Amino acid sequence: MSLKLSGSHSKTKTTSNSTSNSTTTPIAPEWASSLTQGVAGRVNSLMGLDPNSLVAPAHALQNQAASGAANLNSSGDPSWLAPYMNADTPFASGGKAYDYVDRYLNPYLKEVVDSSAADFDFNAGNVRAQQALDLAGAGAFGGSGAALTQSMTEGELARGRASTLSGLRSKGYETALGAAAGDAERATQARIANAQTALQDRAQKAGFGFQAGENQRANIAAQAGLGGTLRDIDQQQRQAPVSNTQQLVAMLSGLPIGLFTGEQKTGAESSVGTGKTTTVGFEASKPA
Repeated sequence: MSLKLSGSHSKTKTTSNSTSNSTTTPIAPEWASSLTQGVAGRVNSLMGLDPNSLVAPAHALQNQAASGAANLNSSGDPSWLAPYMNADTPFASGGKAYDYVDRYLNPYLKEVVDSSAADFDFNAGNVRAQQALDLAGAGAFGGSGAALTQSMTEGELARGRASTLSGLRSKGYETALGAAAGDAERATQARIANAQTALQDRAQKAGFGFQAGENQRANIAAQAGLGGTLRDIDQQQRQAPVSNTQQLVAMLSGLPIGLFTGEQKTGAESSVGTGKTTTVGFEASKPA
């Protein structure tokens, strides 16, 4: 026995179209809407600001410092130093003893040598008188022996006088020279001290001039620094509305308002679709 298979095939096609027209409206709480509108109003108010009004001008102290600096530059001519630079260098000459020796020698000669000479002459007179008495007593006053004796005595007296007075004068000169040398040394030291004092005085006066310039520059720097600080404060005050608004916007952006926001949809929907169906069938039959 044999079987006979036969089959059939069919297709079905369906077409559909879909159209959607809807509107979704967010629903935010009142506090979120008010807050957002308030911040938006702050931003809107900044739109009318003149940008130049947000830039702080130079402070009065800065202008004063600039003027002072300009004057300082114009007064930088070092001509005021000319009297100090062109002045002769102080010269300290050494003292000389002979400038002072007479001041000590003359009193010594007068008070010591002259009085000693007078004493010597007085003693010499006594010697002569005693010798004359001795010669007269011996009966030899008018002879050649007496003359010889008197001559020898006079010679000794003269040598003694010369030796004594020369020694006194020599000692007097040495004494006067020593005192004069001390005066000369003190005069030399005084001249050196005066020269050093003159140099120090000149340097000090020049230093005062430089210090005055340094003080002026320091004052200008202080004015500029304080003026800059005050201008920064003014600048921050001018920028405060913008800075504050930026902070509000940043804070608003950080709030989770979306967690409290719902939505509402309105509109109609229609659809048309296209499909395809395929059917395959098989049949078995017994031949006659």
